[in-house]
Amino acid sequence: MSSAGALRRVADGFSGAVPTVDSNAEHGRWKPGIGPFEEDEQVRMLVEATRDGVGGNLTREVDYEGTEQSCDLLYEEDGLRLPIEVKLIRFRYDNGNIDPNTFPKVFSPFPERSSSSLLTDAKKLRQSSFEDSYALLGIYYEKENEEYEQMKASKIAGKLSIDAEYWYGIEVEPVCISRFDGLRHPHHQRGAVIAWELSD
Repeated sequence: MSSAGALRRVADGFSGAVPTVDSNAEHGRWKPGIGPFEEDEQVRMLVEATRDGVGGNLTREVDYEGTEQSCDLLYEEDGLRLPIEVKLIRFRYDNGNIDPNTFPKVFSPFPERSSSSLLTDAKKLRQSSFEDSYALLGIYYEKENEEYEQMKASKIAGKLSIDAEYWYGIEVEPVCISRFDGLRHPHHQRGAVIAWELSD
């Protein structure tokens, strides 16, 4: 199994599980569905829902050697070890208004002590002790009839590739955009799991 094939399997597994998880997800504060949940809880629910369906072993919160940081996921199968950093890409609040904090959580090139963006995660992976293969995963939600073309999954996939090359000289290639829809939340009704591979 190639790293790209393994990554596609994880992305497809997650996107296939989103509607099932969504059907039972009830947030104590926000409208029903998986969309309003925070990143860590969404990843936990999706890992649990796909644990037996992605072909390999998927482990959460694996330490970066020699640091106090951890990588969101590690996929292992037949000698392949694929570390995967995950980010929730949700540009709208529960009420449908734009969340101005999402853009820097995805695209900011400036690492912060207490948090990171998907872009800085790419740099962190390349500088880590993991070997050979690295990946990024975005759990992306899109409002029905989203008026901002720049917020579509394909645009996000391309922009991250451009920004990684621009800021760090790292090749980050989109592997797949695995779509889901039919969700219960009025503003997080559809979306995709976007997967990128870091190339040598």
